[in-house]
Amino acid sequence: MSSRPAAPNAKQRLYAKALLLLIAAAAQSSAQQQGANAPNRGERLFESHCSACHQYDDQGMGEAPPLEDSPWVVGPSERLVRILLHGISGRIELRGRVYDREMPGFGRVLSDADVAALATYTRSRFRADNPRVTPAEVKRIRDQHAGRTAYWQAGELLELR
Repeated sequence: MSSRPAAPNAKQRLYAKALLLLIAAAAQSSAQQQGANAPNRGERLFESHCSACHQYDDQGMGEAPPLEDSPWVVGPSERLVRILLHGISGRIELRGRVYDREMPGFGRVLSDADVAALATYTRSRFRADNPRVTPAEVKRIRDQHAGRTAYWQAGELLELR
């Protein structure tokens, strides 16, 4: 008997994506109303897009990997930007635990500036040595992978140095 939860079916994945799009649209509208250059923009984006699964205090929820000192967050900034834009799936091993879930990307609902603010905040919050991510960097990565519709596989992203 396997203790691994069943993979979500297509209907469940579609529902999750639709829910994320609704949340993202509401958050984007709220962010625009509060001012695009507000200093806590990245924090607001984290709270509205990430904290439901990863929790603000990094305790994680269910199958969401922790972010504290995670190479997915504090490693090369391009790794996190690709995850935020396109999502990730596949086996991730952190702190002796294996995570094998999907995380959808936000590239369709967040601007380059929003992704940069979210990535910068997340990298700073979880102790990256050089946390800053610029909108220009996000645009370069988005443009480089403009035709991509699939999630990144965990192994692909680990190749980034």
